[in-house]
Amino acid sequence: MHAKPVAVALCACLVAPVAAEARQGPGQLTVVAPEKDAANYEAWTGRTAARLSRSIRNASWLYRDASSTGYSRVQFRLNDQGKPQDVELAGPSTSRNINRISMRAVKAMGSLHPLPGNVSANRKFEAWIIVARDDTEKEGMMSALRSQYRAQTMAQAEKDRPILIAQR
Repeated sequence: MHAKPVAVALCACLVAPVAAEARQGPGQLTVVAPEKDAANYEAWTGRTAARLSRSIRNASWLYRDASSTGYSRVQFRLNDQGKPQDVELAGPSTSRNINRISMRAVKAMGSLHPLPGNVSANRKFEAWIIVARDDTEKEGMMSALRSQYRAQTMAQAEKDRPILIAQR
């Protein structure tokens, strides 16, 4: 069975949630999230996930190895043109090929502009990249990644936390 690359993300902004407006009336507080910003963010994460998935497929051809499976986490920032910069493995795989695929895929994603209003270019982004033989193996790796991420989030409570971007 051949391992196939899978881009994974939570499409959740961890640093700054979607902008919301609070209105206070007598004895009540109402919070209203503007649908336009939420839709814009959703559309952007969808485009970004599709772009990353294509980039992973392209990168996987260079390091074809049917026996390599695993996952990695890649963090990066965007430059003024919206292209990934400062790309680094935040959670390397035990497979050198998966690390190579992950790094190349993120670097080759191209521009992620236009960004939604609540996401700035200099923010830290994170992509989780999984290479699995089947859905069961993929789900096992996702569980492990989620556990690691929860522990990391607790440790970084006051630090610059990344935005996760790709789910497929």
